[in-house]
Amino acid sequence: MNLIAFRRTSEPAPLAFAIGARVDLRVGALATGVVKPREVHPDVFGFSNLARLLRAARMTWRERGFYAPLTLAVPGHLYGSMEAELLSDAAVEAGCTRQKLSFELCERALTTSGPALAEGLRARGWGVALRGDPNCPLPFGVRARSLYTEVVLEAPEPTDPFLAIERGDGSPVGRRLLAAKAAGLVITAESVRTASQARVLAIAGFDRGGGPFAEAGLR
Repeated sequence: MNLIAFRRTSEPAPLAFAIGARVDLRVGALATGVVKPREVHPDVFGFSNLARLLRAARMTWRERGFYAPLTLAVPGHLYGSMEAELLSDAAVEAGCTRQKLSFELCERALTTSGPALAEGLRARGWGVALRGDPNCPLPFGVRARSLYTEVVLEAPEPTDPFLAIERGDGSPVGRRLLAAKAAGLVITAESVRTASQARVLAIAGFDRGGGPFAEAGLR
């Protein structure tokens, strides 16, 4: 496996967000960037502030020489008061397109707030990634598989390379991995440490990975 190096430029001052990398586990190429606001109070996700944050993230990403899509990680504690229309309109105001931006939502928060936010974003044409809870509390049937475009999972330790193979004693993560693969969803390991772990995860059925392995390519 080759890890493709990415150019990093210096930042004169801390940004209001961090952008983490996720790479294709099979070839090491940059697949997407994940935008995480440094502050997660409700004001950050007001229309004007959110539009400015997304516009700045796009510009920063381009200035670093990256053209892969971005994903905005939406803090779970805001879902009860957050509207899909606001997120969608702010993204459009920031110049984002549906091919270049998706939204990542937390499974644990969705079990409390319900699927309305995810449904509203999908109805407006945006991609929605599900950041999975280790216990996989949401039923992952046909409806859920049509709602999400990506599933982000914490890779189990140690990783079983046969996770994506149908068997009777599959773990919750293994069963979700199978369901996501059957639905054609992108499957991402939230954190990957080394190239050897990346190889095992790729065999197990994961498509992408973040964490130290991905970030190493940005230095």
